[in-house]
Amino acid sequence: MNNETRERTSSQRDKIIALLRQAGDKGVLNTQLSKVALRYNARIQELYVRGYKIDSEDLECGVTKYILRFEPTEQFNKPEKAEDLLINDIKNKYSDVITSKQLQEYLDTHGFTVRRKVGSFC
Repeated sequence: MNNETRERTSSQRDKIIALLRQAGDKGVLNTQLSKVALRYNARIQELYVRGYKIDSEDLECGVTKYILRFEPTEQFNKPEKAEDLLINDIKNKYSDVITSKQLQEYLDTHGFTVRRKVGSFC
């Protein structure tokens, strides 16, 4: 990520947090957030990873309301990549051998989802 992109996304996160704080329990609609960032869902995901708790409520006609429920008090520490965590656990906890049932249980327990990369469909 280049510096310009890093600054833009940081600014968008700050604006989204400010809107959520200001709105309180009334929440902020996705129509409002899209004016701050077209990829507002990505910014909300980044906030979630940083420890913010943001509830979403589906309204009607594709409108979603977001409500800030909790802000972290400690400085953000980037979590370990899911892929690295999975690989390390398979090596260390499963001795490099895991059944499909164990893998499914692991994914469910750790809240992982599996998806394909864009453009990788066969």
